[in-house]
Amino acid sequence: MTAPAWLEVLAETADACRTHGREDLAQRLRRRQDRPPGGTRVAVLGFPKQGKGYLVNAVLNAPVCPVGDAATPAVPIEVGYAAEPGATLVGRADERVPVDIEKLTGEVGARPAGSLRRVEVGVPRDLLSAGLVLIDTPAIGDPRSPRTAAALDVLADADAVILVSDAAAPLDQAELALARHVRTWCPHVVIALTKIDVSAGWRTVAEQNRTALSAAGIDSPVLPVSATVRFAAAKGGDQDLNARSGFPELLSWIATQVSRPAESTAALLAAVSVRAAAAELVETLRARAEAAGQEAGVDQTTLLQRSQRRADELRRRNSRWQNLLADEIADLQSDAEYDLRERTRKIVETIDETFDRGDPVKVWDEFGPWLDSTLAEAVETTYTFAAERAEWIAQAVAAAFGAQYDLPELALADSGADRIAEVRQPRIERFKIGQKAFTGLRGSYGGVLMFGLVTGLAGLPLINPVSIGAGVAFAAKTISDEGGMRLQRRQAVAKMTAQRHVDDVFLRFSKECRDAIRHVQRRLRDHFTELADALADELTREREMIIAGSAERERRSAALRREIDRLAGLHKRAGELGMLASRVPKELPA
Repeated sequence: MTAPAWLEVLAETADACRTHGREDLAQRLRRRQDRPPGGTRVAVLGFPKQGKGYLVNAVLNAPVCPVGDAATPAVPIEVGYAAEPGATLVGRADERVPVDIEKLTGEVGARPAGSLRRVEVGVPRDLLSAGLVLIDTPAIGDPRSPRTAAALDVLADADAVILVSDAAAPLDQAELALARHVRTWCPHVVIALTKIDVSAGWRTVAEQNRTALSAAGIDSPVLPVSATVRFAAAKGGDQDLNARSGFPELLSWIATQVSRPAESTAALLAAVSVRAAAAELVETLRARAEAAGQEAGVDQTTLLQRSQRRADELRRRNSRWQNLLADEIADLQSDAEYDLRERTRKIVETIDETFDRGDPVKVWDEFGPWLDSTLAEAVETTYTFAAERAEWIAQAVAAAFGAQYDLPELALADSGADRIAEVRQPRIERFKIGQKAFTGLRGSYGGVLMFGLVTGLAGLPLINPVSIGAGVAFAAKTISDEGGMRLQRRQAVAKMTAQRHVDDVFLRFSKECRDAIRHVQRRLRDHFTELADALADELTREREMIIAGSAERERRSAALRREIDRLAGLHKRAGELGMLASRVPKELPA
């Protein structure tokens, strides 16, 4: 037996959907393909508070769907024929749980979110006995919500759709967009204008809806209905009131859907689904082709020129950061050496002032620790200054490089200020008692002799009170002078020792500071040289890819164009099959 032509088109379109990553479209087409023959599925869609549940209940004259303040299920409710009323909860793994139809709302609400696929309800109604299944869908809302997804998913295997809208106001843009989307996937759509019993201007609204639908290119009838009037008519058996409810026209439209030949309906629905899926795929591929065309619009020469400009800019940046690094490092070395020299100069001035006023014998015990701590502080301060300046240089070089990258670790080595050798106390000659006595005797000898000779002219002996007094005075003066000279020598020795120690510290740590700064220079130079080399390699690869990518882009563009043409062919074939299927009922004998 030869398979229908629409099956071949449907399968080919589903394969194209999977090839281009649209598994959702492929699933919809597969459901059309795998749907068993027979039966008519009519879905009822709409936004919240439009009266979907009331409409389904009114069509069946049975309270099968929750209405009013009852919680609306987040899954579709499929109402079909059954000899006895009953309900079944169908889970995600197709497990089936029978429940009492009177407890349906509570049972559905007690289930965890996402655990159900649908709810199947069976009621004994002649309208359903011919295979009709009415599907009450969750309310349409946020496009990203599971409820909206579950409602729109019903379109994949619906034969017809009743789109519900409140008669209080005309169709808004969201409802028109929904109608356009539904009409794309299902050819048989009717707009049920509900609640006309409480909307005095429903006739005007109905006419406005017909005008809006026509302007939007949506060929769907508008049927005003009132579920409240329908229930009142059924309760009282009033045929006139039932006619005023508008439901006879809606039931007639449903009966028309049920009476359509199964094979032509399947072919028409398949053709519509193929055209909708092909249209979405073509739109996606055209967007890709336009993007590829815009990319190809920048010809290879322009891309190569752009790459060359980037290479030239990289060379200019390399020159800038290298010059900046060399200049700043030279300035830092000079400034660091000057900073340490200035601090040690002030220490030397303090040394001079200290020993100009004090005796090293008395002050050295206090002076030595002070000198060591002051030199350590000076060295540490200079190192801190150099480290902060090095960090600033690194930031400046990075800015000159033209992009922000992770900077290398630039911490200077430990200053070693805590390892400065203690200043050694110089050998200081003390003016001892014996030395003072000997110096005094030597000075007194001259005084006694000089004044003894002078007084001898007056007939006095050489040793007399005057000569003895002069000897004592000369002795005291000699001792005082000798003590002053010895103090000056001690001060000079202490100054020289302290200054030599300061000079040693300066020479050692100025050298170590310069070495640390040169280490920073090498780290920054190597780091940014490596980055520059990497960027240069990247530009080289980019030029190679530009040259090699032109042919690849052309190949992809040609493939996209061929695929678009193939999908357009499928779209056309589906349209021809749909037109043929739509003519079949007219060609059948009466």
